[in-house]
Amino acid sequence: MVRLSLIAFLCFAACEVSNGFVAPGGSKRAIVASGSKFAVGKESCDPSKARNMRLNSTFRLKQERIGALSMVSTLLEDFGDESLDSFSPGLDSDSTMDLAQKFMELSQQVHLSRPASLSKEGLSKIHRDILRRTHGRQRFVTGKDPLLITVEESATKKWLQSTATNTHLLVNGTAVSNSLASFDRFQWIDEPERQELVDRYAMVSMELIGEIYLKKPGYINVLPSTSAGASAARSEDKTHSFFQNSILYDQLGLGEKKEVRSSDRMWVTGFSLASKQGFMHSVDVETGRINSVDKRTSRSILWPNESNSVPRNLVKNNDRKGEAKQEDTSLDDALLVSDGFLVPGKDKGGIYVVKNPGNPETEWNVCLTGGTSASQEDYGWFYHRAVWVDLTGDGRKSILTARTKMSSMLNGDEAGTTKAQLVWLELPEPHHYCDVTGSPLEEDGSLFDPLHARHLPWKSHVLDEGPDVMFTVADLDTEDDTVEVIASQFFSRKVTLHSIQRGPEPKVVLRRTLDDNCGAAFGAVLAQLDGDCPVTTGSSAHPIVVDGGSTVETRKPGDTFSHVLVTSHECSFSEDVTKSSRRHEQPARNGLDDLSYTPEICDLDGGSLFAFRVPEGKDAWKTEPWLRTTVASGFTVRGQLGNMINPGAPGFVYTFHPKRNGAKSGQRPLIAIAGDCSESAYILRPMDNDNSITHQDPSARYKLMCEIECGGTVGSIGVGYDDFVHANQEHDYAKLYIPCFEKDKVLVFAMGSGEDEYGDSDGF
Repeated sequence: MVRLSLIAFLCFAACEVSNGFVAPGGSKRAIVASGSKFAVGKESCDPSKARNMRLNSTFRLKQERIGALSMVSTLLEDFGDESLDSFSPGLDSDSTMDLAQKFMELSQQVHLSRPASLSKEGLSKIHRDILRRTHGRQRFVTGKDPLLITVEESATKKWLQSTATNTHLLVNGTAVSNSLASFDRFQWIDEPERQELVDRYAMVSMELIGEIYLKKPGYINVLPSTSAGASAARSEDKTHSFFQNSILYDQLGLGEKKEVRSSDRMWVTGFSLASKQGFMHSVDVETGRINSVDKRTSRSILWPNESNSVPRNLVKNNDRKGEAKQEDTSLDDALLVSDGFLVPGKDKGGIYVVKNPGNPETEWNVCLTGGTSASQEDYGWFYHRAVWVDLTGDGRKSILTARTKMSSMLNGDEAGTTKAQLVWLELPEPHHYCDVTGSPLEEDGSLFDPLHARHLPWKSHVLDEGPDVMFTVADLDTEDDTVEVIASQFFSRKVTLHSIQRGPEPKVVLRRTLDDNCGAAFGAVLAQLDGDCPVTTGSSAHPIVVDGGSTVETRKPGDTFSHVLVTSHECSFSEDVTKSSRRHEQPARNGLDDLSYTPEICDLDGGSLFAFRVPEGKDAWKTEPWLRTTVASGFTVRGQLGNMINPGAPGFVYTFHPKRNGAKSGQRPLIAIAGDCSESAYILRPMDNDNSITHQDPSARYKLMCEIECGGTVGSIGVGYDDFVHANQEHDYAKLYIPCFEKDKVLVFAMGSGEDEYGDSDGF
């Protein structure tokens, strides 16, 4: 009876997997495999093609179910009782989809041992080709010379409307399998040479393992799955399937509560000039499940930029009695979102908190910024990022942000001018504290809620003029009562420092310009480029991070840093570039001569990446010059209709390590750059010291490892270390999430050691 029940379950699970996940509201979300790649996304719903879609969908659904059910039959035929016994050890703990996933993995083995097994299904040749794994994994390795990776779509697969991914890669203009950088060729290299590639050139393997189909992806932030979006995932688990409440479900031991595991959840925000709403999606990288915020939120936040989590205990409990206090977790499932852009209709932004995002029953949002008319000071500003910082010194985590306003003649100002300010939004104070628990309370005795309507909007305080888009927060002297903001001023075209004294009334006590010859400064992050420096320190000799300025949190609060990386966002079109005027350390190859990356000899042409070293010595950061090194230059814009409003390149910069906890090894990090309107993502590797040349800052010597041409605007890059669904990949290695704005998808690249963890080159 149990075996019959299990067979019935496998049939159900096969149909469940082949049909994709059904999200709340009835929208279908699919995860399907092709080679080693997975496509994750939401099917379009064009009303004008609704009838044809229903017919095509019904036909495809029937064919997929036939194929899925036949795979159960093939599994039992090929493996017999072994296929059923292999599921037994996990019956008490695996969820429905986990068990279905194991089944699918076994069915893939059937395809390997019997490649013609699908020919019995009675399906057309086209559909047999779609269902069968038709090609190997697209893996390559980096090395001494830079690689140009071109992402192309297969027109044939797209025309067939295959549910599989339709993307393939070219390495230096050649198919991956035929390239000298292919993973298979690397396996034939002798061990000493392979080790040299790792030690000298930071060699890693890379593979395109998936695509995530989302509308107009812009900003990406990878957060723990226990934070924003957690309640939406739990709500969907409860209603995922009628089978969950069946008797068979209990017989299989799946009725018990599943242990909560912390994994990555990726938040993707997007926007469109023509749309009357913004786009905010979450993707659970373990299951591939996609959720979206509700219409009220999307219509409130028209141009969502950077999103971040909300910390626990925004207000510190009064612990004067010395008792252990319970943490406030009410805002664990919440997002802080910065909103607005310079174009008319999107320029009246704000700072929002979205609680329980994606949960259809409990989601709600509030705007923390005020201003409802042009006569009010807080009206008409747009924001790109906001961070939580205790500026008052009393445990209240207020918001530090930069904002910009485009002036108009209607306000009596000169048209086209901008105003920019560094602002802190003060978190309200509790009325009093509970004598017993120390919890903050309202006047009526209820638990203090800083997001309640009675406290909105939060009071804004202007700290300084100038900062407009991105900034970082550091503590350059841990022995004083100040924190420092290092701002990349885009409109003023300079990099500035603002030292804020903490206290009941925070104020800027020191300001200086670090560089006013850098162009339109854009992205800014704190980085540790000195590999031998301690990660954390209690000494004032090393500056420490308060907020690293990046959604990729390689440097966490309290970590040391040595440099500030800043990009200049310049509009230099690629067709206007005179490549012969550039000087390079090595001959250019395969179109990669657009970049110069040797600090002492590269010319500033187009956008650039700079590294500013923090001066050493007590208070040297206040008076001494910050040594600037040009890490890379020559980023150019690829003009198209989709990026003609304020185009520029490159965008944001990030540091990361190929493997989780790589910072503890003392290795210098890799640098990732979102090319923005250059339509590429760039990865730079550290260079060894060249004894023949004296370098002022050897730690800032980096060289291009690879450029990934995406064919669409790359507004940001996300980095996570948890496995992406059940694609073949090396555990604890970085996954790069690269958005392609105009193509409505996010590419997923997995890094690895170059060793064949699975014992084969095709992933089967």
